[in-house]
Amino acid sequence: MITVKKETTIAGLSELRTKSEAILKELKSHPVVLEKHNKPVAVMVDYRRFEQEEEMLDYAEEYILACLAEKRDKESKKTDYVDIHKW
Repeated sequence: MITVKKETTIAGLSELRTKSEAILKELKSHPVVLEKHNKPVAVMVDYRRFEQEEEMLDYAEEYILACLAEKRDKESKKTDYVDIHKW
């Protein structure tokens, strides 16, 4: 296991068996990049951080969809809509 920068640790997949406790300790402060044959194959993050990132992505998606809906509403004409009572 090698810590390249303060924020990044690189570990080989084989190290998961032998150094799992050390890797889990590293996850408390930053993500760990897992490599196989010196190529990155996965990233491990602390579960709380994962939940926070998922929540942020949900908020970002909601914001983007709201912006798109607002833009469509501003660009649309009354004839673009169907009256549900007449339909």
